[in-house]
Amino acid sequence: MTKESPRIEEYLEYIYKLQEMHESATTSKLAQRLELAPSSVSEMLKQLEQKGLVEYAEKGVVLTKEGELKARKVIRKHRLSERLLTDILGFKWDKVHEEAC
Repeated sequence: MTKESPRIEEYLEYIYKLQEMHESATTSKLAQRLELAPSSVSEMLKQLEQKGLVEYAEKGVVLTKEGELKARKVIRKHRLSERLLTDILGFKWDKVHEEAC
């Protein structure tokens, strides 16, 4: 499993979260959340498909097994970073999300 760019990790994390909420990961939802143009999101989704991380579904995209594995690792890394910042370095909880990214 190769390390992905922070931007790819961000996509995987958000697609995973949408799937957990039983929502479709559509281009428009991703564009809104990531504050990008829909055309930029479409380009990235094509790249993610080529890497075998997502598949196009009836409504939007879904993570493949590999994509889901990577997304879970990204989320775990993010949560561990948040705990380090709060528990060890004393950051306030409401400030750690951006720092952990």
